[in-house]
Amino acid sequence: MNHRANAAYAERARAHWRLNMPVLFLHAEYDYICETIDSQIAAPMRAHCDNLTEVTVQSGHWMAQEKPVEVNAALAKWLSAQLPGLWPQR
Repeated sequence: MNHRANAAYAERARAHWRLNMPVLFLHAEYDYICETIDSQIAAPMRAHCDNLTEVTVQSGHWMAQEKPVEVNAALAKWLSAQLPGLWPQR
């Protein structure tokens, strides 16, 4: 999905390898397939993202299917914080 756009961005970013746009990463607390909380898998993301928000969802690997309400709540909360002019808080 969006392979050409991703490849073009990677080529432009190669000199700096930094993401300066807001980035949200959702950790799955019980994901034993791709464990990102205690391992070093997320270390490069933390090192190369200037505006990183990390949220832990109490789910397994398929968090969107296991905990859709929690995932959508995390997305909505993050979007409203990052884009207050587009997503007004009431």
